[in-house]
Amino acid sequence: MKITNGISLFLASAAATVAFVEAKAILGVDLGSLYMKVALVQRNAPLEIVTNLHSKRKTENMILFDSGTRFYGADASSLLARKPLKTPSGMSVMLGRHDAHPNVQILAERHYPLTPAYNETRFGTSLSVDGTEFTPEELVAMVLTHAK
Repeated sequence: MKITNGISLFLASAAATVAFVEAKAILGVDLGSLYMKVALVQRNAPLEIVTNLHSKRKTENMILFDSGTRFYGADASSLLARKPLKTPSGMSVMLGRHDAHPNVQILAERHYPLTPAYNETRFGTSLSVDGTEFTPEELVAMVLTHAK
């Protein structure tokens, strides 16, 4: 009797899980070095590229930190010329790389206003924005959180 109740409980929970999974959509992110795109895949529907707040399918991969507020994408890009030291961009190039990596060095030499440096407490590359240290992984996580 107990085994039958256990099996029926298992089957009921498995059926509920399958029904729960079938109703969900999948969100895909194409994270490039300068831009990102977000796609939504739903059951019985074509692939859809999600538009951002400005009705664009392509979003700039940058964040602006200003007076305790974060601006993302086109909003950050429009203020980049006035506040370059508060706007990290191209974080995906630095993901998982040391500050001495050639790609990070090229980024720092060519056009990047913020200098990537090694942070001993975090054991990796970090960027200092208004005295606050951020790793590239933290910055990409902020961008991805905004994308969802």
